Amino acid sequence: MRPASGSIYGGRFSMSWWATTVLPFVFVFFSVVEYISYRHDSSVNGYSAGAIAHYLENWYYPVGISAVFLIFCFWLFIPWRTQLPVIFNRRTRKVTYLARGKIASQSWDCLEAYIKDVTSFAAGGAPINEGVLTLAIPYAEHDHQQSDDRLRIGISATKDADEAFFNRGIYGAAMIWEYIRLYMREGMIALPPSSALSNYRATSVRECFSLWSPFKMFRSRSWWKRLLAPFLFPVAAPVLWLITVGDLLYMGLDRILPRRKWPQELIDACDGIWDGRI
Repeated sequence: MRPASGSIYGGRFSMSWWATTVLPFVFVFFSVVEYISYRHDSSVNGYSAGAIAHYLENWYYPVGISAVFLIFCFWLFIPWRTQLPVIFNRRTRKVTYLARGKIASQSWDCLEAYIKDVTSFAAGGAPINEGVLTLAIPYAEHDHQQSDDRLRIGISATKDADEAFFNRGIYGAAMIWEYIRLYMREGMIALPPSSALSNYRATSVRECFSLWSPFKMFRSRSWWKRLLAPFLFPVAAPVLWLITVGDLLYMGLDRILPRRKWPQELIDACDGIWDGRI
């Protein structure tokens, strides 16, 4: 299970994904600005070599600005590639997490967990309730071995299920907690089908095109969406195609950027079934 910091910085709809997805929009925007500059030079300064020639002479402006944007956002990729999960092992009934280079572990039967309702604010100033499932695991610093402090690990609430989307706050966090409890009590077979709107990461080029296809609105189950589809398509299609390009870039970054190697303690905590390489 990814902690809250991992959900914020890594995977689809995270901060690193948005930074990558915005990149094609930045490039297209400044390419349009370059075309406007060509029209100005053509009408005012008598430039006659053509739009393509003008762009090739000044290509470094849109490319350079896009590169600078990516460099400024690159710090978002560091927590994405260095995140480590919380391990729930049903066989050993242990919950394990690595914090500050030290393994923190707790028996499932003695685990302390609670749900918080955190209020944040959207860009327009409207308050947004976000539920967070918090696990408290005994943890002591190296120089305070007798301490009874707790390491508190936050897990973000799900927003993919319809019930959690329309009941923002602790509802989604409660769904996550019940999902974990069901797994630890009855095993993977008892878990309900995933309600995720999309995969955590793109698995193929075909999936990226399928997920963001603007033609899906014509096949919607809602009649009113099908009715509006011909009017929305001219606006939605270019936006969705640029998002597809950003999603493809993110898939490429996911495959080429180095990932933090799991410590052996975490691999052992999940019985060697997963080692964090995929």
